[in-house]
Amino acid sequence: MTIEGSIEAALFARVASLVLSPAMPVAWPNLSFEPVLTGYLMVTHLPNGNRRMFIGSGEPHQRLGLLQVSVFSPKNKGPTSATEMAGKVAEHFPCDLKLVSGDVSVRVTKAPDVIQAMANDPFWHVPVRIPYECWA
Repeated sequence: MTIEGSIEAALFARVASLVLSPAMPVAWPNLSFEPVLTGYLMVTHLPNGNRRMFIGSGEPHQRLGLLQVSVFSPKNKGPTSATEMAGKVAEHFPCDLKLVSGDVSVRVTKAPDVIQAMANDPFWHVPVRIPYECWA
């Protein structure tokens, strides 16, 4: 598997291991999904540009990016339940968490950001952004 594929596999495996109560279905990138009115999670991988930190051509590059897990909960139910669910997603990705896929290791670089919620009819949308880095 490529470095990029391994990074994504490590991140997605961690999302797949998330247990929430009540359970929420997950909308994965590039897979068919029909939103359910009771709420769901949506996964988006946002890789950033690579940084060359060393002179040697065989040396690793710093690969930075964000994993965004968005919580979509029913609108007009108040913000707290969606915020709590977003907090649980954030707790699942603590600072310095190490994720591995094959020979590639990915590290969560800081506490995830629970971003300002917004109306996204018929849902209340709370994004959670998880910053990561990989040296490969």
